[in-house]
Amino acid sequence: MMFLAFIVFFVGVSLVSCLVALRSGGAIALGDDWPVDMVREEAREGRSSHRTAAQSWIDNADPGEAAGYARACAWLAQNPQEPARNTDITMLQFLNIQEKGVSAWCFEPPYEANPSVLVTGRTEITFLPDGPGMSPAEGGACSVQSNLPLPKINEVYYWETKMFSKPESTRVTVGVSTRPYPSFRAPGQTRFSLGYSSDGCACFNHPFNARSFGPEFLQGDVIGVGYRPRSGTIFFTRNGKRLGEAFTGLHGYNLFPTVAADGAAEVHVNFGQAGFVFIEANVIKWGLAPMVGTLAPPPAYGQDKGSILIARGSSSSRPRSPMPSAPPYFSAERPGGIRMDTFVAESNRDAGSSSAPSTPAASPPPYSPALPPTESRWGLASMLGLFRSDERAHDIEAGASRA
Repeated sequence: MMFLAFIVFFVGVSLVSCLVALRSGGAIALGDDWPVDMVREEAREGRSSHRTAAQSWIDNADPGEAAGYARACAWLAQNPQEPARNTDITMLQFLNIQEKGVSAWCFEPPYEANPSVLVTGRTEITFLPDGPGMSPAEGGACSVQSNLPLPKINEVYYWETKMFSKPESTRVTVGVSTRPYPSFRAPGQTRFSLGYSSDGCACFNHPFNARSFGPEFLQGDVIGVGYRPRSGTIFFTRNGKRLGEAFTGLHGYNLFPTVAADGAAEVHVNFGQAGFVFIEANVIKWGLAPMVGTLAPPPAYGQDKGSILIARGSSSSRPRSPMPSAPPYFSAERPGGIRMDTFVAESNRDAGSSSAPSTPAASPPPYSPALPPTESRWGLASMLGLFRSDERAHDIEAGASRA
């Protein structure tokens, strides 16, 4: 009977544990230190307790790590955090997201400042070994940020990183940070950042804030990061299992996905361009944007898919205006270029002769719109100085005799 009672008790405890796990969504239970209220932690910055903790860590830390921390503090003093409005998604970036969808997000490493990181295919990150900034004295890591911050419209945004290649000696950190951020520090090691490292610790703002958070992750593992804009909450997943909420109170910040490593590694990031390992993110569509943009791109040049190509151009149907022709009273019938019928009409009118032809020649068109048809053409010729008065008399006499 005692053995049977023990079995019943054991089965009952197991059922209760399963129910609790199901109600928590399969999450791994965390300690009482999580989640961290970032509003409270920011309020502690500059206080005596914070300065004491920082000085104690510096005194006990490795000299190289202490030098890297001092370098990061000096860098932040020269590059203070930008206001959130300066890093908001601009209208041009918003239109780019509408056109490209989630493909608008990519990683842009600072090659000039830290050439030890390479990005291919927009989201495939390769960290080279022994690169600048990876030694503890230089900062302790090489980090790269996304080009756009996490949106704040939907309830949840989620993205994943796969440890495609990760030696055991390399520590990879996945998290978020604000801008500007030093490229030689992992997220969580400098102020205005947080991250979850492959050693199982999560850290925020300073290296002495590192605490045990979840299991270590190795090559082949997939680490997910979720963000709830309304509550400012960050949670992590590992291989499709929720680890729980890590940080809250991240209001008033534009958070950029950030990945860092202190040695050789290759990490592939999924912003939603492919399916997630975390099933809930697939069902509710927690990606940063739709896979396909909603704004159609302009048509490609040199293609005729569903288009009409114009073989040649043509002018409009409106008739072309005729070119102006020479005045009709200039001709080649006389060396002077004056029509003879003009002089006949002039002589008949001036002399008042009754022997004018019964069918007079049609009157020529006017010299200009300002002169009536009956105006003397010899008056215009005299004004232009084309003929002398004796030439006019001779022409009049010749016209009279011919009549």
